Amino acid sequence: MKCHIPGPNVKVLGRTIHALARFGDELYLESLVDCIVLRTLNAAESAYAMVKFNKSFFSYFNYNFYSTEDNDGLKCKISMKSALNAFKSPTHMDKQVENLEIKLDPESCKLIFQLKCKHGIVKTHFVCILDCKAMQAVYTKDLVPNRITSSQRVLSEALGNFQHSDDQITLEISTQSLLMRNYVDASMDLSKIIRTQICMKPSEFVSYIIGTDTTITFTLKEFRALLAFAEAMSLPIQLHFEVTGKPAVFIIHNGTTFEAHFVLATSKPDIATPASTQYSSRTEKRKETNTTQQSAKKKPHLDVDVEKCLEEDSHLFNYIDIPEESLHVDKVPENDKFGQEMLCIEDNMDCDNIPASPTSRIKIRSVFKRCFESTFDPRSIQQAVLAENSDSD
Repeated sequence: MKCHIPGPNVKVLGRTIHALARFGDELYLESLVDCIVLRTLNAAESAYAMVKFNKSFFSYFNYNFYSTEDNDGLKCKISMKSALNAFKSPTHMDKQVENLEIKLDPESCKLIFQLKCKHGIVKTHFVCILDCKAMQAVYTKDLVPNRITSSQRVLSEALGNFQHSDDQITLEISTQSLLMRNYVDASMDLSKIIRTQICMKPSEFVSYIIGTDTTITFTLKEFRALLAFAEAMSLPIQLHFEVTGKPAVFIIHNGTTFEAHFVLATSKPDIATPASTQYSSRTEKRKETNTTQQSAKKKPHLDVDVEKCLEEDSHLFNYIDIPEESLHVDKVPENDKFGQEMLCIEDNMDCDNIPASPTSRIKIRSVFKRCFESTFDPRSIQQAVLAENSDSD
């Protein structure tokens, strides 16, 4: 296969490859008798894109240029990054590139893009072929009951109201209106989510044919990609769909040179309405308050078991057992000022109003007995003095 593309159409091809790059990481190219087809599929296999360039799109098209008798396929799979390197700036390609030549030899392992630019500059890109196979998706677009044709500007303005963090969008279609809202999963925290909902009338669309009322949900990333492609081409968007679970087909074409199909898988929509959302948020708040009250009731009183703590940490203290006889107030050492002060206070106050001291405090004081003693006691030295104090001189 060998073909030539004029400068203005090179810009269209560049925009197409950039749009397909937002869908998948691999590009499938297939050359047929009267057209060239580009396909891609995303990693989750939930979005498929196909762009067909008719023979009138090319200034020169030869399907059998490299054909042989045993050649069964003018088809190949290449990396999307390699294709993007050949079309880095599609916006200004029509001003820089005069002609593009594409060559695909079945016996070769490379796809050749040769750009003939102004001032005699020729850029040649050799793209390695990963595999020689084609990809085809099975879907229908003609025998569907629901068809909507809209201007890309109307959908762009409606989509501009949604958050960039939204992953999916839900369309609730009826004969009276089209309701567009962001998809909210049941496991999400409703207090941290912004609900966006837009109601559009049939008069806002170019064509609005609804045979069956339905609700569909699809990914927002690929929808933004195809919408950006329609804006770049300044072409309307046709939406063909059936019911939930069936793929939704978006069609963009100019009638003569190319046609693009973007197929998005649909899933079951969210069933949360504003009333149910408000009710669920209230029930969640009630559950939170009930659980808080129950946890407050079940919270036990923390009684510190001093004896158990002292037994576990006995290696940290100098524990002394004090007999019961030594705890009477009558026998207070004369040199114990602290004990005398306590005795005076007890004599002056009414004994009936003062409860007895707990045993735990006595034990704690016995543990911290060293805190009430002087730091150094000469009598505690029992060994012989090896070095006496020097003279006062």
